[in-house]
Amino acid sequence: MTNYKVWDSQRNAMTHYEPYNCYKITVDYPNTNRTLEFLGMDRGSCILQAEVAKLEHDDFMLMQSEEAVTLLRKHNEPTT
Repeated sequence: MTNYKVWDSQRNAMTHYEPYNCYKITVDYPNTNRTLEFLGMDRGSCILQAEVAKLEHDDFMLMQSEEAVTLLRKHNEPTT
């Protein structure tokens, strides 16, 4: 995968980013009319987040979509 460098004008330095893969699910809670998206390192962590987000009247949840996505992670140290 390609790494990216972006100029950070506040620090006057280049900031290094690298892509990484994660998982995204979209869940519908019909009883409370909510649709939420969850990002996690794998499918299980997304489902756990969706379970935790259930409200009192959410008897069930429907998974609308699931996909692997690529995000950019910022390195702590800027590169020149």
